[in-house]
Amino acid sequence: MESKASRVLIVDDMHINRMILSSLLASNGVMSDQVESGQECLEMCKERDYDLILLDHRMPEMDGVDTLLALKEIFSKKGVDVPIICHTSEEGRKNINLYKAAGFTDVLIKPIDPKQLSYVLMTYLPEEDTIAQKEKEISVNFLIENIDNSAVPTETVRDELDKLPVWLKTVPHIDLIAGISNCETAEDYIDALYIFYSSIATKASEIEKQFVNEDWTMYKLSVHSLKSMARLIGTRSLCEEAAALEEAAENQNYRTIRKNTPALLSKYRSFISLLSNIEDDDVIKRSPITESENQQTPDASDEDEDNSRSILFIRTNPGIVPKSLEKKLMDSRFKVLSIPDEPDMIITYKSKVDIIVYYPVTNDQSHIKMTMNLLGEMCQDDSKLLCLVGDPQDINIAMSSSGASRVSRCYPRPIDIDKLVNDVEYFAYLLAEYHRKKAIFLVDDDSDYLAVADHWLSSTYLVSCFSNGRDVLDGLRATTPDLIILDYEMPEMDGSEIMKNIRKNPDTSKIPIIFLTGKNDRDHVFKILEYKPDGYLLKTSQKDTILDALHRFFTEVLFRNSLQNSLNFR
Repeated sequence: MESKASRVLIVDDMHINRMILSSLLASNGVMSDQVESGQECLEMCKERDYDLILLDHRMPEMDGVDTLLALKEIFSKKGVDVPIICHTSEEGRKNINLYKAAGFTDVLIKPIDPKQLSYVLMTYLPEEDTIAQKEKEISVNFLIENIDNSAVPTETVRDELDKLPVWLKTVPHIDLIAGISNCETAEDYIDALYIFYSSIATKASEIEKQFVNEDWTMYKLSVHSLKSMARLIGTRSLCEEAAALEEAAENQNYRTIRKNTPALLSKYRSFISLLSNIEDDDVIKRSPITESENQQTPDASDEDEDNSRSILFIRTNPGIVPKSLEKKLMDSRFKVLSIPDEPDMIITYKSKVDIIVYYPVTNDQSHIKMTMNLLGEMCQDDSKLLCLVGDPQDINIAMSSSGASRVSRCYPRPIDIDKLVNDVEYFAYLLAEYHRKKAIFLVDDDSDYLAVADHWLSSTYLVSCFSNGRDVLDGLRATTPDLIILDYEMPEMDGSEIMKNIRKNPDTSKIPIIFLTGKNDRDHVFKILEYKPDGYLLKTSQKDTILDALHRFFTEVLFRNSLQNSLNFR
């Protein structure tokens, strides 16, 4: 007997968080629905049955605990016991027992570790059969044994480690595996290491001056900056000492600061001699990295050819209606690639187009759903737009699949061909906008992190860097970026003040803002979310995590716009 596929409800007021969780669930073969508020969660749970709820603790209006209590009543009336997992920030790790006492089944810490999520899924989702349970137990044991085994390098990390200069592998107090994992490539790691090294003398003197003058506000910001940079390059002990002093400054524990600051400065300055070989220009030249190997551009084929006016038309039979659609689209100067409804053909041609039109036919309902699942994954991962045309019953079958969430528009027979063409014109416009290289304002008072993040993003985006609020507000008078990544903690004018200035100006009020923060404790993150930014990123995030979050952000902007009425297009 075929087992029912598990379904999870994701509840989070941050769109980016919902999409990341949805993607992680999909990679585990689990379907999901997403809502952004506690009230929507309750409505969904009244109408549908779920095997698991992933519930954000802190949400506006109705928070996670209030939602939890209301869910318990709904499930009690239904006679079911659904596991409810709280997902919260790093600070929540200290309060896991409190969350469980409140009624949560378990707790996941943001940013969500894919291994931890897999463990939760295997632990709490329904068991299929005895064999599956045995496999689950084996997998759970494997995950428990390896959950903290971050010191074991992957094959990719090992390859990058081999590219590092020999002298660097003998430097003590540096975890090269962690550094490479954070920066993704050996060349990016060397760049980050050089930025760290070249600023040691200046930044150590600044911390020392703030310490002597008892300027604890600036002291806290400086050791916070050192903590983030030390973690990035893999100097764990320096990172931990800086974190401890940041916490001491936060708690006004000046005895600890006076006792431990000299040791911190001594260790910090010791890296001047430890990393002095990096001054040798030949270090990077001798590295086996070549320019061509390190290109971080999007798919080259996408840049060489504009696919925004190319359409993949998938149909079972080349009948009169499909042929009429093809002709009308070609008459409107679209390039139409017409292929049969076969997975191999779809995969072969997917890189050639940005718009997909699917004409399902009820020969085999399971085949339609299989095709839709494939198209849904393609559209989510590769930022393509999907339209359905055909008989109403066939479209209904297609829309009952998990790929339905990526459908931008449906055109049941009798098909309004002119409307379809007008809408596809609008989608082509959106796609051209999506592929346009986006302009990002990056705002951070930490010059080291600013340099590293600029290096990471510049291959994909047009990045303008600012070190304070006054400069970024001046920059907005001349240019309107597609996104502002804004450090939350800065002297003089912090992130919240800058955001208020941007939001109250009609010319800049619609610019999306993602907060950047080095802290992920509960109170800090909740405070950030009160300002309702379009997202937040942790400075401790690895390069690929940040790039993936930005890709998802711009993809979802495209997807939202594609669902607007095509009449808005002029």
